[in-house]
Amino acid sequence: MKEFNLIGAMTMAATLAFSTNAVAEEAIDSGANAGDSSIALGTSELDDSLPLNPVVVTATRTERRLDDSLSSVTVVDRDTIERQQPREFSELLRGRPGVDVVSNGPFGKVTSVFLRGTSNVQSILLVDGIRMGSITTGGATWQFLPPQMIDRAEIVRGPRSTVYGADAIGGVIEVFTDPDRADSGPWAQVSGGSFGTHQYGGGLSGSHGNTHYTVGASHFHTDGIALRPGGEKKGFHNTSGLARIQHDFDNGNQVAVHSLRSEGRTEFIGGVTDFVHQASGARLSLPLGETWESVLSLGESRDAADNFDDFGGSRFDSRRQSARWQNIVQADSVEYVIGLDYLYDQIDGTTDYDEKSRSNVGAFLQSTVDLDPAVVEVGIRQDDNQSYGTVTTGSLATSYRFENGQRLRFSVGEGFRAPTFNELYFPGFGNPDLEPENSRSLELGLSAHRDRYFWDAALYQTQVENLIETIFSGGAFLPQNVARARITGLELGSGLQVGEWTFYGALTRSEAIDRDSGNRLRRRARDSGRLEVDRNLGDWSLGATLVAQGHRFDDAEEEDRLAGFGLLNLRTAWHFADAWTARLVLDNVLDRDYVTARDSFNDFDYQQPGRSVHLSLTYGR
Repeated sequence: MKEFNLIGAMTMAATLAFSTNAVAEEAIDSGANAGDSSIALGTSELDDSLPLNPVVVTATRTERRLDDSLSSVTVVDRDTIERQQPREFSELLRGRPGVDVVSNGPFGKVTSVFLRGTSNVQSILLVDGIRMGSITTGGATWQFLPPQMIDRAEIVRGPRSTVYGADAIGGVIEVFTDPDRADSGPWAQVSGGSFGTHQYGGGLSGSHGNTHYTVGASHFHTDGIALRPGGEKKGFHNTSGLARIQHDFDNGNQVAVHSLRSEGRTEFIGGVTDFVHQASGARLSLPLGETWESVLSLGESRDAADNFDDFGGSRFDSRRQSARWQNIVQADSVEYVIGLDYLYDQIDGTTDYDEKSRSNVGAFLQSTVDLDPAVVEVGIRQDDNQSYGTVTTGSLATSYRFENGQRLRFSVGEGFRAPTFNELYFPGFGNPDLEPENSRSLELGLSAHRDRYFWDAALYQTQVENLIETIFSGGAFLPQNVARARITGLELGSGLQVGEWTFYGALTRSEAIDRDSGNRLRRRARDSGRLEVDRNLGDWSLGATLVAQGHRFDDAEEEDRLAGFGLLNLRTAWHFADAWTARLVLDNVLDRDYVTARDSFNDFDYQQPGRSVHLSLTYGR
């Protein structure tokens, strides 16, 4: 396998990132300065019409313009999803700032997302505010998220434990299913392409008075590819459904219920897995005067798998029930966010765990002070867990906006990762004396946003202690708190809209090191980049995406090297009638061979798709 020229690809992206400011100044009226907009802390009146400076909510659980966030945030909107037509949600993430994706093959196979060099179990996936993931292995099952049902995603990088509690060391990725468009109407889509892939679905969004609703369904099927050289194709199918209803009362109260469910089958070497992936919730918002909003949220997530392989069968059914009471209080230039969290984790299945449930209670306080042109944000949280006791985390962030609209930010934050049920309670393996992993992170960032362009740069360092590793002790393999890691990195991101052109570029340089051995952590690429270019041509549009990643090691000894790679994807769309669009996508146009993981026991690389073509026909959206 030939190594991709990562330096050349990243140089192109860097040129975009650092030339955006000069190009935009010439192409766009300088009066559209993001510094002219107010912070609007805690309000629900922010206009989300600016494509490169949207409203975000995940970092603080309150509404902020992207430029006003004190965290590093990337937004993937519905227009991007529609243009790129991904078959997997992870395709939207690879190469974005601070994001690395590893998978045991395509289409429903085990996938891990690393945020800022942390592991898959050190970051959180939320679906409409509901925490997802397996409580046995930890981490989210990203491969079962249906991109057809997703309206947008917010990628928050850096520790968020003072807001979300356990596991938010690397960050939080939240996906939203609500189209957030008034009376957007019906939509339907049918598509097909390489590898025996086809997808069809449809839905409806609208309003009746003060009641807003969204329903949708989608089915995806693929014959897949051979995961190992000379092997058989391993397929995947996923049927998903979405329902949401919201009512706004005349007195300002708001109530909403929502659910996203996916179920299907994925084939792997030696067996199959039947899965269920579901998030359901309800939300009640009560404005208690002009300066106080109280919000009660209830939710349940489910991550279930029935596995059938050469050794028999097994079933794991993870359920997480949650309740959150949050209060947002305004006092002149200060915003307070005060709340309580409750989580109840439960496992059912064929494995007789020593403990099958645990609960967690968290209390948090966050204060944001607008000292124009400076902003200061302080947060503290305490979690009391039935399994491992009490953990307290804190955070401090500040920013300063210069007269030219550029903004300098600095933050320090603590985080922790809870031991999983497998690490604590798996029969013959679990260690109930494990403590949580803990971290401390520093970040320095500089950014600028205007109506039609932005750029953002961030330097960060994360120290992780008490990492859990499996070691041989007392005649048995047991998980122990023995490892340490240091992760340092640089992230660059930039976007530009000028005329009929849209550009996006990202670069990441990350060193994730085991502090005891000095070696790089497994499967982490040091360098990555992403470049997107799109052009509107009346009823037609053209686009391209280049994703590049450097080499990585599949083992902790840095002996099993996986080569870097670059992928070029092309796309075109034809809006041939009112509300009708035909799209053609060519993925991996250069037919590159690439891998991100290997099976060391059986000595083979997990293969990835070669050149492919995908054609879709869409009504609405």
